[in-house]
Amino acid sequence: MTSLEGAPPLLDEIEGPDAAGRVTGRRHVPADEPFFAGHFPAMPVVPGVFMVEALAECARRSLPPGARLASAPLVRFRRRVSPGETLEFRVTPAAPEGGLRRFDAVASVDGQAAVQAALEFRVEAGGPER
Repeated sequence: MTSLEGAPPLLDEIEGPDAAGRVTGRRHVPADEPFFAGHFPAMPVVPGVFMVEALAECARRSLPPGARLASAPLVRFRRRVSPGETLEFRVTPAAPEGGLRRFDAVASVDGQAAVQAALEFRVEAGGPER
């Protein structure tokens, strides 16, 4: 995997897309993340929106510039993620539907799924393909 220099701090590392279009990423979640102060002080947990956005960031890696997340029609939270854990992100292209590019996405910790999601992106017609 390679470091993301100059990228938003959602992912520490990202790799892909591979020949099948799969992208993987990684993020170690340090205990001093600012969101832990309010989410939740007595039992800190990584916000679900953080994990879904990191999955979307992985998917964007295999899409043309300007592709936008249109929907996340299925999101299942399977386990909480705590400070000090490392999240592994994996997105796999699924069959396109209409003008949408679809991905099956999983965020996991030590092989246990934390989030499973279906993500749909709108790609502008005539936009450059990667």
